[in-house]
Amino acid sequence: MSVFAPSMIILWKTIESYGIDPEPLFEAENIRPKLPIDPSMRMPYEKIDRIRAKAFELCNDEAIGIRAASVYSASHLGALGYAWQASLTLRNAFTRLERFIRVVNDKAIVLVENLDDNMVVTIRLDVPSESLSARDDSALAIITRMCKLVYGDRFRLEGVNFKHPTPRDLKPYFEFFACQLNFDQADNQLLIPLSIADDLMVGANPELALLNDQVVTRRLALLDRNDIVARVQSALMEQLPNGQVSDDSVAAALHMSVRTMHRKLAEVNQNFRALLVEMRRNLAELYIMDNSLTLTEISLLLGFSEPSSFSRAFKSWTGSAPSEIRQARSDDA
Repeated sequence: MSVFAPSMIILWKTIESYGIDPEPLFEAENIRPKLPIDPSMRMPYEKIDRIRAKAFELCNDEAIGIRAASVYSASHLGALGYAWQASLTLRNAFTRLERFIRVVNDKAIVLVENLDDNMVVTIRLDVPSESLSARDDSALAIITRMCKLVYGDRFRLEGVNFKHPTPRDLKPYFEFFACQLNFDQADNQLLIPLSIADDLMVGANPELALLNDQVVTRRLALLDRNDIVARVQSALMEQLPNGQVSDDSVAAALHMSVRTMHRKLAEVNQNFRALLVEMRRNLAELYIMDNSLTLTEISLLLGFSEPSSFSRAFKSWTGSAPSEIRQARSDDA
């Protein structure tokens, strides 16, 4: 089990914020960070967990996990952090996190669903920890901070669910999350009002988000070379703008025969055509929100030979022509 190496700087800076030198704690685990940290590096989860537990003991602060949010920056999550910042909406950002969380921690799971008037984000890491509350608080607080950074001062939570028991001092929790807090729950969850989750964000940049998506997809493919779906998705993202994407071209990029690629996909209940359509649809829904791109440019970026082919495909996916979506957005502006 491993974590994205640059993310350990969050823990380093959190420890420093208490006036404690983090270097001896990291050296005890034979970790000697040198900036800039190679984004291809992975760190054993167990080592980072032991460092966090020791820091928790030294600072004697139940809310150390919440403190971690104050030192977060997008660079700590690499391309995923930058893709998050460029996302169209918070739902779009969380969809990225749901898809790519394994780059940060290869055992973590993020689930996004609607419940009543909220988007419920569940964060799961069902592995032991020597400082469970600090680890889980850190995840919930950092993601909340990520939301505040991209959405602004109007961001608010409807509630937060914590798996761990109620802490002795609730003040830091109320001050940071500013919402209903529920402890001893089945999952760690953030409850975000739908009106906020689906609101277009000022800093949205679909093109920049896509560029970083491509980097993260490649990282996923390298992380687990046995993950045939991630490898095919990575190849598709690379080849779509060039046009003429096919199972032949993707299989060649993966250094395997078409038959072998199809067999491996079938083993995990996937098929090439479905992955291609899914990739095109996801990208189309991003591109259509970017008014700097013409419909002709979008069709080329998605590998369609002509705009009419893209328009027909888009209407089959969404029930509306791309020009109608553009017009509706213009009328709402």
